Amino acid sequence: MTPAGSPEVLEIVQVSDTHLSRSHAWFTANWPVFLDEMRAGPPDLIVNSGDLSFNGPANPDDLAFARAAHDALPVRWLGIAGNHDVGEAPAAARLNQPVNDARLSAWRQHVGPSWWCEDLDRGKARLRLIGLDSALMGSDHIDEAAQEAFLDAALAARDGRPVLLFLHLPPFLDDPDDPRITTHCLMPEPRARLLHRCLSGGVAAIAAGHIHRHTVADWHGIPVVTAPATAFVNVPATPPPSMLPLRTGYLRWRYDGETLSHQVIRPRLFLSTDASNWTEAARTTTTLPPRPLAAPLF
Repeated sequence: MTPAGSPEVLEIVQVSDTHLSRSHAWFTANWPVFLDEMRAGPPDLIVNSGDLSFNGPANPDDLAFARAAHDALPVRWLGIAGNHDVGEAPAAARLNQPVNDARLSAWRQHVGPSWWCEDLDRGKARLRLIGLDSALMGSDHIDEAAQEAFLDAALAARDGRPVLLFLHLPPFLDDPDDPRITTHCLMPEPRARLLHRCLSGGVAAIAAGHIHRHTVADWHGIPVVTAPATAFVNVPATPPPSMLPLRTGYLRWRYDGETLSHQVIRPRLFLSTDASNWTEAARTTTTLPPRPLAAPLF
């Protein structure tokens, strides 16, 4: 393995579930700390794996604010949409915010494309990153088929590069064959289509977010990793041992041309705000009352 600090090592930071808003700034405390972290140790690229905003489907200004906050980062960044950015596939909607043309348009106006492909090359370390919008998967929106065609083309043209695939919802939680529809992961049919493409298309790892905790699963040799949230945690009244410790953080991915690995980073100044007192009753943070920023965030 190429040693750390080598000029042939690629580093990608995955931040997730930042939930930024200027009008409902409940979860902004860790963002200035993250900015300092990136300035002290800048990676090659930063990817936000969804829920950049607090409530983008109802308030596009949350998307605009999240974009401005990310533009303060010291290196290039890319984002993929989460359910708090563009809504959810209608059959798996919990917040009554189905993905639609207006919400997709707001994302593209304020943040960027719904899906993208990015190649990073450094010596022998050649890696393809692909970002997808999980809200489209199983949505029957016209863009669902377009995104699948894009993925097929991006995998076919990777020129030997392994692929690190980003999406907001993890493909599955504990059981990849679970037939139930849940808001915590992809629905069974689009999950099966995606995983089949990954297995045949050179995907080295799947990187997701959404569940606000770090997990690692394996699907036929492909690691399926979820990042901890940067904004907050939700601690159940009786958490299972697998959920502890439940803290905020981010991931730092490394690829040296042979091995793709990741490390959980939990900065000392990150606060692990527990929102469960609210969400146990409301089932969502989006009903929190306004809390405007008291001071500039970046």
